[in-house]
Amino acid sequence: MATLAAMRLSMQSELAQNYLQLRVMDQQKRLLTETVDTYKRVLQLTESQYKRGIIASADVATATTQVKNAEAELVDLVWQRAQLENAIAVLMGEAPANFSLADNGSLPRIPAVPMSVPSQLLERRPDVAAAERSVMAANAQIGVAKAAYFPSLNLNAAGGYRSSTLSDWLTLPNRYWSVGPQLAMTLFDGGQIKFGVIGAEASYDASVATYRQTVLTALQEVENYLVTLHTLSEEAVLREEAVAASRKALQQYTNQYRVGLIGFLDVVTAQTTALNSARTLLTLQQTQLINSVQLIAALGGEWEGLPQNKN
Repeated sequence: MATLAAMRLSMQSELAQNYLQLRVMDQQKRLLTETVDTYKRVLQLTESQYKRGIIASADVATATTQVKNAEAELVDLVWQRAQLENAIAVLMGEAPANFSLADNGSLPRIPAVPMSVPSQLLERRPDVAAAERSVMAANAQIGVAKAAYFPSLNLNAAGGYRSSTLSDWLTLPNRYWSVGPQLAMTLFDGGQIKFGVIGAEASYDASVATYRQTVLTALQEVENYLVTLHTLSEEAVLREEAVAASRKALQQYTNQYRVGLIGFLDVVTAQTTALNSARTLLTLQQTQLINSVQLIAALGGEWEGLPQNKN
């Protein structure tokens, strides 16, 4: 059951991550579409100024290069998105040819991550649950091994009794004087039983060590994802400010270029900076979404509705 649960959780996590990557790719496509439109407007401005003899043909060539490169990147997103869509279809048990996901126009909301989560959430993880059950089973085996000191005795007495219990044997009348070899073998098997108990205890210790390591690894994963998500949320604020500033700078440079105050190279630099800033923000948002899924998977499920661990 633990193996099945682990496989199910892994597939659900992979499905969610693929879906989120696809939605980020839709945003990238929208960004590039807007970028192509902006570059085309700048290209038209450049061609107009060239016809009036204000600038050299090199500026027109540079503007054209900007447009074509952005258009090529936009086309490149088509096959990347198709592969993600096909992967989602397979994970959902659908034929890729019969499955499609339209652009819904927005990114999924990044979950509000708590500053801390109750440690008992880890008990839902399949690997932790499996390790815990192994400890319980090993502990039970110690009891079984010790119970072998008090076996069910097989008596081969003159009266013909079979499969009697120890208490029955101790209370047998004196006339049952003939003890068969099976009882004698049990009575002289104390060494083997002792080593059986030692083996069971060693197995128990090993299972406890495995369980402890599994829990520590789970705690490490959760702590890593929590720290990452809280750090990324702070970074996202700065990245959003950087995107807003770069777009404002691009607009100002474009206006200055229109009236001949600066050269086209300044506009190209501003275009590149604005595009890279927006892409960096999208990459950061994708990382936040993916890490949210990984945190939920590391906890074995969602954290909503459960009390915070105050320890």
